[in-house]
Order: sequence, then C-alpha cells, then structure tokens
Amino acid sequence: MRITDIKTTCFKQPMVPIHRLRFTGQQELVLTRIITDSGLEGYSMARAHGGQPGRGIADAIISTFKSKLVGQDPLDRERHWQKMTESEPAGYVPVFATSAVDVALWDLAGKIYNTPLYKLLGGWHDKIMAYASSANMETVDDYIQDVRRSLERGYKAYKIHPFNDPARDAVLCRTVRKEVGPDIKLMLDVNKTYDRMSAIRIGRLLESLDFTWFEEPLPQYDIEGYAALSKTLDIPVIGAETVAGGPFAVANYLRANALDMVLCDVYWKGGVTGMLRTAHACESMGIKVASHHGASPVMNFANLHVLCGATNADLMEMLVPEEGYNFALKSFLKPDKEGYLHPPEVPGLGVELDWEYIKANTTFEL
Repeated sequence: MRITDIKTTCFKQPMVPIHRLRFTGQQELVLTRIITDSGLEGYSMARAHGGQPGRGIADAIISTFKSKLVGQDPLDRERHWQKMTESEPAGYVPVFATSAVDVALWDLAGKIYNTPLYKLLGGWHDKIMAYASSANMETVDDYIQDVRRSLERGYKAYKIHPFNDPARDAVLCRTVRKEVGPDIKLMLDVNKTYDRMSAIRIGRLLESLDFTWFEEPLPQYDIEGYAALSKTLDIPVIGAETVAGGPFAVANYLRANALDMVLCDVYWKGGVTGMLRTAHACESMGIKVASHHGASPVMNFANLHVLCGATNADLMEMLVPEEGYNFALKSFLKPDKEGYLHPPEVPGLGVELDWEYIKANTTFEL
C-alpha cells in the first residue's frame, strides 16, 4: 500500500468559548486527508490559533510534507514522524502540521488493520474518566451555573479556568468546592499567570480544599520555579501543556523534578506518536499524564485512544459547554452516567465527518 495524495480543507467555525474573552471573530480548522491506493483514507483536524487563518498549517502540510510522503508506505509512521519533527526546532513548520499528519497516519493504520486505534496502542483501558473544563468567565455565579450543568451531564470532575487574579480566584475556588461537596474532583488551571509567591499561597489553599491538581501556575519557562513549587506543595503540580519541543522538552521537566504530573495531547505533542512518547517517558519516572483538549473534535477522539493505550493516565479534558466545541462530525464524545468516555469500537479513530457542514464553511482547499 502507498500514499497517493494528501489534501487539506480549511473551514471556518465560531470562536470556541474558552477563547472568546481573548480573541474575536472566527477560528479556522484544517481537515487533513491522507489518501492511499487502496481507497482507504486517514483523517485529522488541526486548529489555527488566536483567530489566525488555517493557511499556515495547510501550507506546511502540503508544501513541506506532501512530497516526503506521497509514494511511501503509510505504516512507516515512525520514519515519517522523525522526518517531520526535524523541521520543527528551526521553526520551519508548526508542530500542528506534524500533529495533523501523524494523527491521520494513525487513523489510517487502524483502518488498515481493521481495529480501533486504542487496541492498536495496547488497549490498557476501554474507558477514561472525563473532566469538564470551564471557559474563563466573568462572575462567580457564572462558574456555579456552569459546574451545575456539568454535573447534570454526568461529569464527576471539573476544572476551573479562573479570573487569573489570586484574590478573586481564592474566593472562586472556595465557592465551587462548597457548591459541589467533597466527592467531586476539582482542578485549577491559571494558565501560567501567577508569580511564585502567589502560586504558593493559592497552592496551600487548594490543598485545604482537597483539589486534585494545580495546573500551570507559573510561566512554562520557569523550570526552577516549578521544581521549587512541586517540592513545597503537597498538591500535585501539573504542566508542560504547550511547551515548545513536545516530548523532548518534557524530558527537561522530568530531569529537574519540576512537575508531579504532565499534560499531553496529540495537538501540542506532535500527534499520536508524540503524545505516546510523552506518556511513556513519564511512566518511566512514575509520573501520571492527563490530557489537555485536542483543539478539535477529531483530535479529542485521538486523545481518548492514546489515553486508553497508556498505563499512567486516568483523566481526559472535555471543554464545556460541549456545544461550543462540537462541530464537523456526525457524533461526539459524551460521558456516560458514571463520568467515563468510551472509545469507538470501529477501525481507526472511529470518527464520521459531517461533509455537508465542512463544505458549507470551507474557505479554501489545497
């Protein structure tokens, strides 16, 4: 079997709720199709950031990677991944282009072997607990209404993206814990906005409130600060979500004992291959991973498959309200009544594209 073509389709989509306070307008998604002489195709869906057009990702895929892949065996995923990642450190291509191609190759591999991707990755789990993850909102009451809706939908865990003001965040965390009671897992993600002293103060508060983890309190380049914070606090400190260099950069945090847990997803870590590498590196150090959102519905399906194949993962992010993140597919991930997500029992990622929606919103094709 050989790859005969790679095609990209960019389409527009309303800005997702978590970005609406920072970015205006719409966002663009890049659907990638890897086509073979067997008739089978692999899919992925990258997202442009900050209101940027998807053209940069699509151009990188077509201009840089297509010539390297057409005519090649799609099952040589490791070889393809190594060649693609050679272009990332110098900034020649964005990691999102590598991720898009790699996820599509893994989707294709599952279809070739006629097996769900999570089984191809080892099948350690057949379900993962979901955690609802809020947008940044304006009032405490907005968060209370959001967490109530999330619990009604079956979630047993909830992550707060707060005001990023330590004093207001402290009030918010106390109020949410009082609202949900002691049995719901809670996490706080301040998106790298605290200084070291604020991180210690809020971390101590989260310990008293029995939060599950404290996410990215410091700028991600402050590895020494993370090492000191992880040593000082009892609550797990989790991070390295968007650090440049993907799994290779995570190794720097592990060597410095800078994190108690690591965030990973197929989008920022270089696809299924990069996310799996991250999970395995952390496993060798006795450290758990949890997922960051995959930036599109297709990529979040890929996240679920990888987490089910990993032995050191038990929580997966689902941004809420889900309606703002569900698009371009015929069906979407949804927690069961116990709060778990189940990977599809069909070959590959198990996604069915909504071609009518994609075509109606297409901006250009390459």
